[in-house]
Amino acid sequence: MAADIQPRLCKLSKKEGESFGFYLRIEKNIEGHLIRSVLTGGPADTVGLRDGDRVIRVNTVFVDGEEHQKVVDLIKKSGNCVTLLVLDDTTYTHAKKQGINLSQVNTPNPTPIQPVVNGVSGKTPRPKLCYLVKQASSFGFSLKTVEGVPGLFMTEITPAGAAFNAGVEPNDRIIELNGENVENASHQQLVTKMKASGNNIMLLLIDETSDKYFKSKMIKIVASMASVKGLPLQPRIAQLTKGPQGYGFYLRVEQERQGHLIKEIDQNSPAEKSGLLDGDLLIAVNGDVVDHLDHESLVDKIKKCGNQVTFLVVDSTTNELYKQAGISPICYWKEVYELDQPVEVEESQGNQRSTESPQHGPRMCHLTKGPEGYGFILNAIKGVQGQFIKQVIKGSTAEEASLQVNDILIEVNGINVETDTHEELIEKIKTSGDKLSLLVIRKEEYDHYKETNTPTSANGSRVPTSEPVTPPENIEEESTPEEPETQEPVADSPTLARREQAKSSAEGDTDDDTQL
Repeated sequence: MAADIQPRLCKLSKKEGESFGFYLRIEKNIEGHLIRSVLTGGPADTVGLRDGDRVIRVNTVFVDGEEHQKVVDLIKKSGNCVTLLVLDDTTYTHAKKQGINLSQVNTPNPTPIQPVVNGVSGKTPRPKLCYLVKQASSFGFSLKTVEGVPGLFMTEITPAGAAFNAGVEPNDRIIELNGENVENASHQQLVTKMKASGNNIMLLLIDETSDKYFKSKMIKIVASMASVKGLPLQPRIAQLTKGPQGYGFYLRVEQERQGHLIKEIDQNSPAEKSGLLDGDLLIAVNGDVVDHLDHESLVDKIKKCGNQVTFLVVDSTTNELYKQAGISPICYWKEVYELDQPVEVEESQGNQRSTESPQHGPRMCHLTKGPEGYGFILNAIKGVQGQFIKQVIKGSTAEEASLQVNDILIEVNGINVETDTHEELIEKIKTSGDKLSLLVIRKEEYDHYKETNTPTSANGSRVPTSEPVTPPENIEEESTPEEPETQEPVADSPTLARREQAKSSAEGDTDDDTQL
């Protein structure tokens, strides 16, 4: 009976310009409007939405059985606050089988709640990066231990001192020092490491409330989760529109420096007007990290962007700061640029799905380790972004979780792994427990998402919060043999020409130099 069903009433709040932190989907052979890819720490996660929940009411409107687009519009028209009445997957499926009229399901009496900002009381749980520079030979804090609680904590913060100015607060727990995890370091070990760091240190810290939140969900805290807005130096986002003579700079690879460098910027060119500086290191093109590309591949990628392109660049000092933090400058893009273009719920082209399309966007696969491991083999191809499932063992937990050959891995336990090396990904999977949560997507859809700049995850971490998990230990792995890289000339054109000789005095030290 409808009276026996216990739905959940979820009230979501968000800041202007941000999202509610979930995808709304319809899927082939599955009834209802599905909650998918709940953003950890986002408004949806905080009020208790779970992957697989079905939305039956938006505010007071019964929506089960309505067109998907109508439900999307109702949520969008709600502004920064929306109330969803939802059922978990098991309850919803059972009710449908029993023929229960869900429009008669009673809305539970709401319990008093605290005022919320961005979906959580006070603030979103999140670690923070703090860069400290000594003042008067001191960082302006002391360390303490708490009986019965592992870790080291900040105390005695000097007013207007280095720690105070960097945003350190009393009782913050130290997670990392200069990109190295120090959660298990002793007091003396950490003091020694800090003294050896010289006049500056980078700390990854977590406050008490946020610490409890992540521990309750068994989520490992890493630097890529932190906001980078508080760091003293930031990458720059340059938006260029091609002029009659191209973009007006040379893209160069030099033997003495790693990466792709912006050089010889023409006066009054689109490059100069965008804020590019000589010697800038190019990190990403239209949001895609490019450090793994060779020179010719990057030139070709920029050419394919047409007459407009957006670069993420850093100068050498900023690059060193991010290295010290143990994170990529792409974190800045994800936090600052992508949030300026929010996607609240996933759009759909109506209720009909093509029977030829086996999957529809990213999907979550929950695996529990069996006697023979998880039963899949990973593979990666050098120079191609995205690591994929090469083989799924018949009858394994991977097959039961609907993992498929050629699925691209987007996230492991809520952490984005699209730019991880094969070794880094294997290490993430090997370093913990018996459960694994993978966000994957079919290869053809992944390629389409990248071509259209459609986000596959938000801020680099989408996980379902119904089953917080940590990575496993044993997994079969296989790498494709790597062939030596080769570099071939780029064909000349009016706007993109291979430069045979560098203008700089360091002739012979330049591997590649292309005018853009």
